[in-house]
Amino acid sequence: MTLRQSHFVPPVPYLFAAHHGLLAGLDVEATRATSSAVQLEGLLTGDLDLAVTAIDNLFEWTRAGADLRLVAQVERTTPLGIYTRGAVETFNALAGCRFAVDALSNGFALVARHVLEEAGVEVDYVEVGGVRERFDALVAGDADATLLGPPFGELAVQEGMRNLATVNGLLPDFPGQGLVVRAPLVDSEELHHYLRALARGAVYCDSLSADDGVAFLTQSGFSTAATAAWDARPETLEVSSPGLAMLTAIRRRLGMLPPGIELAALCDAGPLGRAKEAVAP
Repeated sequence: MTLRQSHFVPPVPYLFAAHHGLLAGLDVEATRATSSAVQLEGLLTGDLDLAVTAIDNLFEWTRAGADLRLVAQVERTTPLGIYTRGAVETFNALAGCRFAVDALSNGFALVARHVLEEAGVEVDYVEVGGVRERFDALVAGDADATLLGPPFGELAVQEGMRNLATVNGLLPDFPGQGLVVRAPLVDSEELHHYLRALARGAVYCDSLSADDGVAFLTQSGFSTAATAAWDARPETLEVSSPGLAMLTAIRRRLGMLPPGIELAALCDAGPLGRAKEAVAP
């Protein structure tokens, strides 16, 4: 069986697992996502089995009818920054600007909405797609500001954009992206093999110096964002309970918490637990 995975940027444990042959015997077909809407469509139709995505997406995806489980967290946090064009140097200067997002009702867009509402700033949200699409819109002048993570934040700075603020500095418990799987595959041998490989990849990361880890990620295409990606790597792949609570609190404050949907109930720690037992010496 082929596991079909969609991600915006390949997770660090995945890169190490692939590089060291830990995926041998397992067919993983990885594709770059252009938007969370495309990820949802693939999961609903069965064209995708796995998605590396913002954990908050589970709220809207479950409401849309997808039967999914969160089985791992593949980043300790997502190092997001608010990047702007031109003369936008303060939060107040963002007022009325075109702020590019993936999907207005879920994911990182809600983080942006929370941060900007806390600052008392109203913007014009424009849905343009995933992180590469948001980067392209910002550089092309089709948006005035957006949220970007590695390596696109660093690339934006190279293109003359400004890093106005870091989300992680404002929200220390903000969780990194999760690994979401279609529920029928939760107990599959393929998922067990895959999680075991990711867990081994994470363990291997712990054996490296920061210099060696950053060098590998640089060679893997992260360029100047390699240090940020290395620092955001997960230590355990376990889903952060404080992170789930924070995402829920943001939705509640925005009045966008879907009734009857709880992130904790959609998180299944069983597959990762079994995989880690197989990794233990």
